[in-house]
Amino acid sequence: MPGRMRSDCEAIPKGFTKKQADKAETMEAALPTGSGETGAGPRAASDAAPGCQVYWPAPYEVCGAIRDKYNELGGPNGFLLFPTSNELTNPDGHGKRSVFQNGPIHWSASSGAHPVVNHFFAAWQRNGWESGPLGYPTSDEMVNPDNIGRRQYFQGGTIYWRLNEAYYVTGAIRDKWGETGWEGGWLGYPTSDEIKLPDGQGRMNRFEHGVVYWSPATGAHPVTAAVLDQWSRAGYETSAYGYPTADPVTHPGGVQEQQFQHHRIYSSGLTIPVAQGVSLSLGVPSTGPLQPEAVSQGVALNGPGFKARFQRVADDGSFEVSLVRLDASAPASLDLLFGAPAGYRLRATPQRVELVDAAGVIVAGVGLPMGFDATGAAVPVRATFEGNRLRLQLGSSTALPIEFPAIATKGGAVDKWWSSGTEQRKVCALEPHDCVRVRNANGPAQDLAKKAFPDTTDTEDNRVDAARHCIWNGLMTEGSNRGFAERMAAAHETDGKSSPGWHRNGALMDEYNNKTGVQVGLRNEGSPGTIQSTCLRYGQEARIVPEPDTIDLTNPSGIDLIALRHP
Repeated sequence: MPGRMRSDCEAIPKGFTKKQADKAETMEAALPTGSGETGAGPRAASDAAPGCQVYWPAPYEVCGAIRDKYNELGGPNGFLLFPTSNELTNPDGHGKRSVFQNGPIHWSASSGAHPVVNHFFAAWQRNGWESGPLGYPTSDEMVNPDNIGRRQYFQGGTIYWRLNEAYYVTGAIRDKWGETGWEGGWLGYPTSDEIKLPDGQGRMNRFEHGVVYWSPATGAHPVTAAVLDQWSRAGYETSAYGYPTADPVTHPGGVQEQQFQHHRIYSSGLTIPVAQGVSLSLGVPSTGPLQPEAVSQGVALNGPGFKARFQRVADDGSFEVSLVRLDASAPASLDLLFGAPAGYRLRATPQRVELVDAAGVIVAGVGLPMGFDATGAAVPVRATFEGNRLRLQLGSSTALPIEFPAIATKGGAVDKWWSSGTEQRKVCALEPHDCVRVRNANGPAQDLAKKAFPDTTDTEDNRVDAARHCIWNGLMTEGSNRGFAERMAAAHETDGKSSPGWHRNGALMDEYNNKTGVQVGLRNEGSPGTIQSTCLRYGQEARIVPEPDTIDLTNPSGIDLIALRHP
């Protein structure tokens, strides 16, 4: 319409002023004719030159290869929206860029023109743009095979995005990650950019399920799961283990082995779960190869003259770790490595090593081993704890094999096991022969009681707990003798007083039920199965006695159990 500007005839898109729109129209008119209509935008300039184009109402020229890429992506109707700058020369003096409302398009002669937007833009920016390790983009953003994440290639590496986080992977670390299956493999997506390590030589990337470390001397290798927890607690590559020199190897039974510059780490595959994604693990460092072996409910690591055995003893995850001296060639000391994620600390007490959360709560523990020879006699063991390594100086005896067992369990159960509870350890130290014979009776008692009453709340005052105490004391009586069972039960109750949930009525209930268990054990000598079934029947019929001191706590007959409540 003669005498009127385009802005006088139609609405100006949001974000632009009339002044800008009129300037854009003037710029369009000033461009050389002959390029023809591109059709890329809502009103692509009809007289744009072959080299540049203006997209009304944005008063900026988009030129050359950048213009072609912009038009290919839909121009103003695409995800970039309108231009917000003319073509700019990059700091290297060679590359070019144009900025749009939702991100830039960068171009260089060797890489072509490609947009970089959103989280890819942020990751590229924090790593120095085109002058950093990534260089120029060599592809547009593309969807990964999982149809969730995305990736974009650059001259020096690749940026991967998932769940609003984007990180780059490059070089030998990227190649090793590729060997594991990229983001669809067992490492998952990257969760960090490549990080330069303190020695100035090595590099690493974190991934969802592990890390990949690289150094010029060792190459790139992933470290994951419990071995990562144990190695990280020791100090990563600055520890006595150094860098990984081989990929992890998983053996039957779940044992994971990995060679580092100075030692190997063997992880047992058994862990104590303490929170979502958090567990306490144990491993064995070794200067030479160990032979993994599957055993009942666990695994064993066999070395010269010794074995380290890890076996489940209860369904709550509790397991026994036993170091066994088989003959005189066994080393005088053996180490255990503890592993746990960041945010938790390890501390040693005279009875155990504890894993403690940020609030100071014990969430897991491993009792310090006690030693027993083939006759059941006590054998000394001296423990020192430094960092995350428990070093055990093992005593000797002519009665081989010599076993040094301990229990690893959750924080709420640490005082229930003889190897962790202070008073129970004292009983074992005075009566080692009986202790070693029945040391794990508590595990089956827990499991059987919980399975018998699956709908019952797991507390310390109902029929699950009543049946557990009965079975435990019955098995101890049958496996050793009445006196030992009574002394161990009394020590167990004394240890339990340190629990935050301890209360007097619950302790009186346990006292009564412990006596029933002893009587059941005496009546069924040689028949552990009958002990278990009898105690479970008593548990089903348990009397509700909210005030146990109102009954005869001497419990002379031992033919029933009491509970403070049923649910």
